[in-house]
Amino acid sequence: MAQEAGNATNGQALLTPDAIMRRLREFTLFSRLTDEEFKAVLRLMRARAMNEGQILTVAGAEDTNLYILRRGKMLIRAPEKDGKDPIIRFVQPGEILNELPFITGHPSEVTIEAVTSAQLWYIPRGEFQQLMAREGDIREHLTYPSEAEKYIKQRQRFDTQRPGELVLWFGRKHWWVLLQSQWFTALMLTFAGATFLPPVRPIFSGPFGLALVGALLFAAFASFLWFLIDWWNDYYVVTDQRVIHRERILLIYDSQDEAPISSVQKVTVERPNFISTVLDAGTLLIETLGARADIRFEWVAEPNRISKLILDQQARAQVEFAATERAKVRSELRREMEVVTEPLPASAPASQANQREQLLPFVRRVGIGLANLRNEVLPRMRLVRAPDTIVYRKHWLALVGATIAPFLLLLLYLAVMAFVWFSASSLRRLLFETPAVVVVALLGFILSFWLVWQYEDWRNDLYMLTTDRLIEYKRTPFGLLGTSQRTASLANVQNVTAVTKGFVDNLFNVGDVAIRTGGVDNELNFARVWNPRGVQRELVTRLEAYRAAQRDKEAARRRREFIEWIGIYDELTRIHERRPLR
Repeated sequence: MAQEAGNATNGQALLTPDAIMRRLREFTLFSRLTDEEFKAVLRLMRARAMNEGQILTVAGAEDTNLYILRRGKMLIRAPEKDGKDPIIRFVQPGEILNELPFITGHPSEVTIEAVTSAQLWYIPRGEFQQLMAREGDIREHLTYPSEAEKYIKQRQRFDTQRPGELVLWFGRKHWWVLLQSQWFTALMLTFAGATFLPPVRPIFSGPFGLALVGALLFAAFASFLWFLIDWWNDYYVVTDQRVIHRERILLIYDSQDEAPISSVQKVTVERPNFISTVLDAGTLLIETLGARADIRFEWVAEPNRISKLILDQQARAQVEFAATERAKVRSELRREMEVVTEPLPASAPASQANQREQLLPFVRRVGIGLANLRNEVLPRMRLVRAPDTIVYRKHWLALVGATIAPFLLLLLYLAVMAFVWFSASSLRRLLFETPAVVVVALLGFILSFWLVWQYEDWRNDLYMLTTDRLIEYKRTPFGLLGTSQRTASLANVQNVTAVTKGFVDNLFNVGDVAIRTGGVDNELNFARVWNPRGVQRELVTRLEAYRAAQRDKEAARRRREFIEWIGIYDELTRIHERRPLR
C-alpha cells in the first residue's frame, strides 16, 4: 500500500486490483459470465511493465492479448493511406486495450505506445482459448461487441484458413457458368419429353419405352448433380492476407493456387463477351511477382468490386507496413536519445543444451537411436530434422508403384523355387545339382537387386525446406549414376501451387507442389508428396516469414542510415551555429 501511495504522489494514478476487477467485469465481453467463470478468467491474468516510449503493439502485429492499463499514460495511433499514423487518442488508467485482436485473433489495426512508464495487466489469448475449450459454458456466456460480429460469423470459411485470417470475399463462378454446364441435362430432359409427343407415343408406350425414359431421366439427374457439385467445389477467396483459387473435380483433381496480398502487382478485369457485360461478370487476372505467377478468378460476379477490394487491401497492407516502419524509427531515435532502454532477452548458453543432451537417460538415447534407424529404413513422409529444416519424401504409394513389379516377380520366383525343392525332385536335381544353379542364383539376385534398387531410388529423393532455401535433391541408388541437387532461394519464389490428380491420389491425399521461381529453369516440383496443400501452406508461411525478415533487415539498414544523417546534421548545426534546414 505504501508503494502504491508513493506512485500516486508521483503524478501517476495506480488503480487498485479491485478497481481493475470492476472494469473487467463491466467489459462487454465478460458482462454475462457467472462469478465462478469470471474468477477462472482472472486466474489467467499476468502483469507487464513498460518504459517511457516503448511500443506495446503496432498495426498488423500478431499480439492478441487483452490489456488493461493500471498505471501510466499511453497513446494510440491509427495508420492512414498517406503513410502517416497520427495520434487518435490517449489512454488513461482503467482503459481496456487490444479488444478486437483478443476476441477474433485478427492482427491489431492500431499502434499503441507508452507515453510514460506504465504498468499493464493482461490476459493471454491462447490461455483464454484453452479455458473456453475446457469450460464450454464460458463461450456461451460471452457477449461480443458489434464490431467483432463480422469476424465471429465467418470463422473457418474454407479448410486452409489461418487463425485470425479475415475473409473479405468468398465466391464461386457466376450462376451463368452453372447454367451453361447443364446442356447435357437439358438434352436428356428434351429426349425424355419427346417420347410423350403424339406421333411417337405409341412406340414408347411399352416396357422398352418406359425403360428408355427412366434411363434418360436418370442420366439427366446424374448430369445435373455432377455439374452442380463440380461448380460448388470450385471457389475463390480474398482475405486480408492472401488471394486463393481452389479448383476441384470430385475424386479426380484438386488444385490450390494462392499468393500473398503483398505480392500483388496488378489486377486486370476482362469481360469476354456481351453476355458477361450484361450480367456484370468477368475474369480477374491477378498478377504477382512473375510473368507466370498469375492467379485467375474466372467468371465471377461484380469483378470491378472484387478488383477494388484486392487493391484496397494491398494498399492497407502497405499502410500497416509504413506504420510499423515509423514506429521502429521512433524506437531507434528514442534509444539513441536514451529515452528508453530495452534489455536484451536472456538466452541459455549452447553448452547448457549440450549438457542436458548428454544427461539424457540411457533408455531415452536408445529410443532416439531406434527412431533414427526406423527413419533410415522406412523414412517418414515429413520429417523435421532441425528447428529450421523440414524434409519431405514421396508418398509410400510411389514406393508401391515402383516396387510392385519386382516384388511380385521375386515372390513368384521364391514360390517356384519352393515348389521345385519340395515337390519336384527330378527338377530340383536339374536346377540345384548342375551348373544351372548359377543361372537360378543369378535370376534371384537380379530380382532382389531390382527390388532394392527401386526402394533406394524412392528413399533417396528428398525435398527440403529451410528458412531461406528450397532444395530438390535426387540421388541414384547407392550413388552409382550420380546425384543432382536443385536449390532455389526463397527470395526468387513467385508462386506455389498444389495439385492432386486421380481417384487414388485424392483418396490418399497425395499430389504435387509446384514452386515457380525466376530464371530460365524456373520451376521446382515436389512430386507425389503427402498432404500437398499442407506442404503448400508451410512453403507459403516460410516464404512470408523470409520476405518479412528481408524487409525488416533492409528497413533497419535504412533507419540506421537515417539516424546517422540526423546525427551528422545535428553535429553540423552545433559547429556552424546555423539555423535548421527549411
